[in-house]
Amino acid sequence: MKSTIIAGIGVGVLVLGLGLTACAAPFGAEKETTLDVQTAKGIAVALEDETALLVPPQNVADPTQRKTAHLLGCVDGGHQWSGRTVVTFAGEVDPQSIVDTIAAAWKLKDGVTVEKNAAATGNDAEVDMTVETGGFYTAAIWNSGTQLYITSFSPCFELEEGQHPSDEY
Repeated sequence: MKSTIIAGIGVGVLVLGLGLTACAAPFGAEKETTLDVQTAKGIAVALEDETALLVPPQNVADPTQRKTAHLLGCVDGGHQWSGRTVVTFAGEVDPQSIVDTIAAAWKLKDGVTVEKNAAATGNDAEVDMTVETGGFYTAAIWNSGTQLYITSFSPCFELEEGQHPSDEY
């Protein structure tokens, strides 16, 4: 899985760059009509991969990534792809340090709002990242500090004719 994450970063960065410059709409704004499901999914997966790579390799026992998902509806119409990467830690880690590292890296990105959740419910530490051009991401420590859950919600997009939100993408 580590090689898959690393190999996907190059492609992911390219897809991310193209996707973020495509003017995808933020939550509650007009939906983007130039993105397709695969591009939106590529953006979300690339940002999950990038976030997972912020965990020091010596602290990673098992990264797993959900490869397919059904689509979710956007507030103003259209759809979004939602994914998740779970990083199981090797040995003990400082959960707050992991979340702080992720928050600091995302704060360096233009057009991203980062909010640490000091009163995270059910998890040890959490940070939420909202991209102005569309998409929402969260990184949270779960299971008594043994796992990092990275959850993604892609920018909104319109389905092409013949595609259905109940299909897996």
